[in-house]
Amino acid sequence: MNEIYTKKIKWVCLHFLIGFTVLSAVGIFIYTQWFYAGRYHLTDLFGLASIVVLIDLVLGPILGFWLLSPNKSKKENMTNLALIASLQLISLGYGVKQIDGQRLAYIIKWQTSYFAVSKNDARGEQALERFYVFAEPEVGSQKRIAYDNFISQSISPVEMKEFFVLSDFETECETICGVITKNGIVNVTQKNNELIFNKSLH
Repeated sequence: MNEIYTKKIKWVCLHFLIGFTVLSAVGIFIYTQWFYAGRYHLTDLFGLASIVVLIDLVLGPILGFWLLSPNKSKKENMTNLALIASLQLISLGYGVKQIDGQRLAYIIKWQTSYFAVSKNDARGEQALERFYVFAEPEVGSQKRIAYDNFISQSISPVEMKEFFVLSDFETECETICGVITKNGIVNVTQKNNELIFNKSLH
């Protein structure tokens, strides 16, 4: 019995090590390519990442310990291992998709405030990280009818891309802007034509 549990623990440790390596590689890519220069301040990235890590790094080895056994045939162990790996890959893919949806789609100026809108909250396709100004249509105009229709559907003005006018950081912010996000106020600056995000102290 002790030999069986010793073997199971060895397999779990190997499973954990492989999972940790894969998750580390994916995590480094996401952090350096999608949420660099403070972009992680715009969303609850670490909360989402924690869920993915818990499912893939904890649940996978637990299932391995439960389903894999030296007493089972090689075919049965391979089938169970393939099932566990498939569940982990599906979970990882779903988690990465959710994290991708939290990337900054655009910054929109509505009235006197700036809002950071994520890909998940953006309607339709938008160029990533562009600055826009919301141009509210005049009362009585044809565009106003469409605007009122969007309002009746509970669509926020910061999502009404039909009324966006393209702008840029220099025009809107000059040196710094306070941007409203789901994670609080985040300051955005620009250095060498790259946007830099820092959590506001207020």
